[in-house]
Amino acid sequence: MCFLKRILSVVSLILFGITGLALATTTYTPLISSDMFDGVRTDVNTAAAGIITILIIVVGLGLLVKVFR
Repeated sequence: MCFLKRILSVVSLILFGITGLALATTTYTPLISSDMFDGVRTDVNTAAAGIITILIIVVGLGLLVKVFR
């Protein structure tokens, strides 16, 4: 009986060591990273630049109309 206990304790220690080693070698991988939003940031910057460009054109045309009237 004592021999069986000793074998079970050794086997359990070995299995615990193997699972502990497996857990120690795994790496954390996030589900969402900031790199995933680079496209969104680019699109927002492009839209903002387009809106500012249109605003500059409209203001410029307004000034030209006001000057030549």
